[in-house]
Amino acid sequence: MVRPLDERFRTARDLFPECRVETVQDRIVVNEPGTWQHNTILFRLLLQLVGTAARQGWQIWPNITVHLGEHADRYVPDLAVVPASPRMHEEHAVHGDATLLLADVVSMGSGYDDYYVKPCGYAPARVPLYLLIDPFQRSVKLFCDPSRGGYATEVVVAVGEPLPLPAPWGLAVDTARLM
Repeated sequence: MVRPLDERFRTARDLFPECRVETVQDRIVVNEPGTWQHNTILFRLLLQLVGTAARQGWQIWPNITVHLGEHADRYVPDLAVVPASPRMHEEHAVHGDATLLLADVVSMGSGYDDYYVKPCGYAPARVPLYLLIDPFQRSVKLFCDPSRGGYATEVVVAVGEPLPLPAPWGLAVDTARLM
């Protein structure tokens, strides 16, 4: 008998606590910790977001599972920005619609999932903003205006161009400072 995916997900998460464990299209994906380049990009993004987040009383979390629905995938973005008291599904999973921004840095094996699969899961769960930083393409993509059918707006800029974040952010990401 095959165990339910949620049970296998919890087992994998328990077996690999130092890794990011996600379910993506009925697959359990175990991602190793990021490289120094990956982590440097995240640090530089964090430096740009932290002032606004602190002024608004928001929190920035690494390595939190995003609950997208009862029978949906479970993604773990590189960074999640959440309000002071977000609605939680479990202690390790925040509801997608309780987030303010999710961010991922594309790694060698994650491109397809990051560009195509995750936006299709995040939009129906009402994740308001999904920021995707691609060091290989030297671009930054922002998905916004979620609906059941996907994101209505996708903005792509080359590294070096500013990327304005919509309200309530009041901030443009300086993409030149990311890489």
